[in-house]
Formats: sequence, structure tokens, C-alpha cells
Amino acid sequence: MRGLALAGAVWLSALAAQADTASNQLFNAMGIPGLIAAFAEDGRETIGDINSSFLGGQGGDVFLETAQRLYDPARMEAELRASFAQLVDPADARQAVVFFDSTQGQRIVELEVQARQAMVDDALEDAAKAASNDAGDDVLRLLSVRDLVEVNTDIAMAARRAFYDGFLAAAPSTDAPDIEGQRGMVAEDTRAWITGYYMLVASAMEDDDLDTYTAFWETDVAQRVDAALSDAFEQSYVSLSYGMGQIVGRLMPQNDL
Repeated sequence: MRGLALAGAVWLSALAAQADTASNQLFNAMGIPGLIAAFAEDGRETIGDINSSFLGGQGGDVFLETAQRLYDPARMEAELRASFAQLVDPADARQAVVFFDSTQGQRIVELEVQARQAMVDDALEDAAKAASNDAGDDVLRLLSVRDLVEVNTDIAMAARRAFYDGFLAAAPSTDAPDIEGQRGMVAEDTRAWITGYYMLVASAMEDDDLDTYTAFWETDVAQRVDAALSDAFEQSYVSLSYGMGQIVGRLMPQNDL
């Protein structure tokens, strides 16, 4: 029996290693580390905005050091990579990586990362969002197939709720704002950002890239991979936002928001 148990343990360990390898290969092939790095760079401005808005610019070293640890790209990548490995089906990951590792797939991923890095610039981000109402049907089809506006709105709302959950955990006597009442504003900002971003990506694509990319995301495998990735991002953003809310609640003078 001990021999069977040991053999079973070795077999399960091997399966776990294969799953981890498949998810990591897909994670890298999709350019997620580069997207996280750009998000972390955006985080520097977010940290400054929160310090100004909630702490009057007086957060000091405690706030800055804690916030910088939360937005550390290596920390975020490790957390997101681990969540994705738990959520994605290894068989789906192995199938999806065939597309993303292809010449066309890597060309598209590189454009996505470059566009995300470009959107760190406030002026370019504003211009992209302002142009979002002029998006072509091909871009809108990709957004629809992936349900990107709704999914990203849900993630943004979850992150907002987590921020105030963390805040109230540290400052329970404070009145929380109406988070759900902000959904319309968040949805519109999300629509403008994600549409402007993919317009920027599409503008540098070769002739059939966008059609091929959209067709890929229409497959069942890609839909499941997208759902796993969205759930992993949501977990990561919720964790980060809760931590930011908590440190703000600890440092903020005890008055209502």
C-alpha cells in the first residue's frame, strides 16, 4: 500500500508540474509580464493620486513604502502567475499557446504590450480615449467577442469595493461611499479606455491580424482561457486594492470620506 501511495503521490506531482509548465508557457507567450510592468508603472501615478486625495500628500515613508511594495511588478507577477496556474485548464493552456507562440501570435502580443506601455503616458491615454467613439466594426467585434468592457468594468468595481473594504477594516467608524452608484461612470471610463487601447493595437496590425485574433477568441478554448485570466486579474487587483485601502485607513485622519 505504501508503494501504491508513493506512486500516486509521484504521479500527482508530475501532473501538477505539467500543469504549471503549461500555464507558465501560456502566461509568458501572452506577454502578461510586460502588461504587468506597464500597470506597475501606472501605479506610481495612482500612489501619488491616493496620497493627495486621501492623505493630503502627507502619507510619508510608511505609505509610500507600503504602496510601492503592493505595486511591485515582481510581486504582482508572481501572484498573478500562481492564480492563473490554479484557474486555467492545462489542456486549454497547451492548445492556446500554439497560437500565441506562432509568428502571428507573437506579433500581436508585442503590439499589445507596446500599446499598454504607450498608454502609461497621460496625453496618449487621453487621446486614445477621446478617439474611442470612432472605433471601427472590427475593433468593436473583438471587444464584443471577449466581453471586454463588461468584464473589465466588473473587475474595476470589485477593486473599488476592495479598497473601501480595506479602508473600513482599518477605520471602521468611517462612512463608506456608494460604490454601486459609481458603476455607470466606471463603465464609461472602461469602455473608452479599452476601446482606445485596442484601436491603438489594431492601427499597427497587419491586414488579417485582427480578424485572425478575433476568430481565435471565438473558440471555446480561448473563451475558457480568457475567463481564467480575467478571474486571476480580478483576484490580484482585489488583493492590491484591499491593501491600499487598509494602509490609507490606518493613516487617514478619522473623518468621513
